[in-house]
Amino acid sequence: MSTVTGDPVNAVLGRVAGLPLVSSACEMASASYAATKETYPAIKTVCEVAETGVRAITSAAVIRAQPILDHLESQLAAANEYACRGLDRLEEQLPILQQPIEKCSAGTKCLAGTTYQQ
Repeated sequence: MSTVTGDPVNAVLGRVAGLPLVSSACEMASASYAATKETYPAIKTVCEVAETGVRAITSAAVIRAQPILDHLESQLAAANEYACRGLDRLEEQLPILQQPIEKCSAGTKCLAGTTYQQ
């Protein structure tokens, strides 16, 4: 079984987030977002207001959804197990998922360059 120890319902999400390709892409996007906010003060203000709103909405949604999630816990666990097995197969078939985005994008640029030179 490929679930993460702890909360089996969130195991597949943790595994996907932990993939080098996904985590490095998220880090890159986060760094770009932070740099943009620091470079443009007007955008920073708008982003901070939006972030506050998203946090409030998320908190309210989690509180209201918790009873439903508790009721569906066994179904969610089964779906998670199925998703983990699918992720196992995907990882076997796509080894690129184990590489950071920088390495993948460099390889794509090289591949694109050789394709157009032919």
